Amino acid sequence: MIAGTIDSADAFRRIDQIFGERYKLEHLVAASSERLLFVAFDRLLGRHVSLRANLDPLAPARAWFLREAEALGQLDHPAIRHVYDAGLRDEVAFRVGNWVDGESLFEAAQRGPRLLPLVLTLARDLLSALEHAHANGIIVRRVVPQSLVVTTAGRAVMTDLRYSSWTLPSLPAGEQASGSAYMAPEVRDGSAGDPTSDVYTAGAVLYFAITGIEPPLEPAAIRRPSTIRPTTPRTLERVVLRALSADPDDRYLTAAEMFDDLASDAGTSESPAYQTSGIASQQMAEDGVRFEKRLRRALGDDYELLMPLGRGAFGRVYKVRDLHLEREVALKVLHPHLTLDPTIVERFRREAQLAAKLQHAFIANVFDISGRSGLLWYTMEFVNGPSLAQLVERRGPLPVEQVVDFLHQALEALDVAHRDGVVHRDLKPENLLVAPDGTIRLTDFGLAMALRGGRFGSTTSQSGTPMFAAPEQLLGEKVDVRTDLYSLAAVAYFALLGEPPFRGPNPESILGKQVVDRVPSLARLRSDVPPRIEAVLARAIRGAPEARFPTAAAFADALEQALRGTDSQAGLAALAARWLGLPSGHS
Repeated sequence: MIAGTIDSADAFRRIDQIFGERYKLEHLVAASSERLLFVAFDRLLGRHVSLRANLDPLAPARAWFLREAEALGQLDHPAIRHVYDAGLRDEVAFRVGNWVDGESLFEAAQRGPRLLPLVLTLARDLLSALEHAHANGIIVRRVVPQSLVVTTAGRAVMTDLRYSSWTLPSLPAGEQASGSAYMAPEVRDGSAGDPTSDVYTAGAVLYFAITGIEPPLEPAAIRRPSTIRPTTPRTLERVVLRALSADPDDRYLTAAEMFDDLASDAGTSESPAYQTSGIASQQMAEDGVRFEKRLRRALGDDYELLMPLGRGAFGRVYKVRDLHLEREVALKVLHPHLTLDPTIVERFRREAQLAAKLQHAFIANVFDISGRSGLLWYTMEFVNGPSLAQLVERRGPLPVEQVVDFLHQALEALDVAHRDGVVHRDLKPENLLVAPDGTIRLTDFGLAMALRGGRFGSTTSQSGTPMFAAPEQLLGEKVDVRTDLYSLAAVAYFALLGEPPFRGPNPESILGKQVVDRVPSLARLRSDVPPRIEAVLARAIRGAPEARFPTAAAFADALEQALRGTDSQAGLAALAARWLGLPSGHS
């Protein structure tokens, strides 16, 4: 190791000299006595990357660093950081990988133990990543909260394999792993371990996520999580304590077995990442088959199950055929563990009834609410097209006239909903579906909030999608129609820029940008957006509710007035002629 500390400024200059032609260094994220981590911009591929450099001049340290890069290169999983390039250049060992927006689990836990639904998501991501590593012959051996990144979407990404079985032959003499509490007792002495060892490290990480406390080194001294956090679900506690057994034979034999036990009792929500890993993929496919068999039995003779359309935080969506009316509809079925709570079921039914009363061309109609055999679902209009999120993912930022068209349609729909006393409260790109004729459908009016909690008419919630939620939602304050207008404006920025207007590693950082109105400049990023339209969007997305438009109708009126002055742009002029009844080439 290099004695002392690294001069950050000098290190930045040195790495920039070596790699600057390809990678533009943006800032130094972390530094130890021998390793540096930069966020950089790949000039060739036009994307942000992580650039790690090892400045230790000793050959064993370099070999260890590059061996870890080799280990990462064996794996291809969404919950494990990818490696794009690695090697030795001008006496500096380096590796380049994907950049992950977020914060470490350790940093996140400084604000308190993780929310329990997020712990379950963490468990699914971590276990799927470990099973993928095992399928490729790698025992990870140690995962610490500092090296587990939690993305802005709440997903987990493992970034460190330095003490894995793959690197053991290159481990410098005398090197001791930190974070022994997150290593199984049998591998702390340097042995390679086996999948049960990684089951232990998964249990230790989840214990920390639940309690905010590092588990004791001795398994016998570990307290039940519920004695620290009484609301810990019994299933989660049981699974974690079994994983932390001192005897490897008492643990789960594989990460897949641990995942299956957790999913079978804590709900069948599945991580898409899990499906990419060998044995885990087969097991999850079998679980999906079992669920669909159960659903088919519950639907009975009322609906024919045709194909899955997707899944989200609260359930799965299928395309089905209504056998009574002989038409295709979309069916959203709740996760079974949600239906165990009668309060959630009652809120769900009430909100679905309110949504069903909304009748508008740009609102997806809710047809039916029903349930059987422990499952609860509702059916709605089937829209044969992508969500706005999928459309932007496929095509990138959309043409201005298309975004304005979608925005105007959504405002028409919101005006009707708001007049009927219904606030959406969860507007995001996934909830705007685009039909083949170019019209949109707003979906999920109030349904997400019904499942998360909150009372209609005086909703308070901190659980809105952070990158599209208004500041008052993130602060847990009362929301109203202006909250929807804020979220819709944020969706418009997303459609124009290809990314949300406010981004950050956590809700707090997003909120900090929102309240000071640090909205991106469309004039700088999209020169084809007319200033008058940008001004309308900028007002709608103001942090203070009283600074926004008071109603959807007022927002739409301002948008129409802006359109009247855009005759220099053919697409917008044609749109204005269609929406406002103006002649082409109006002035």
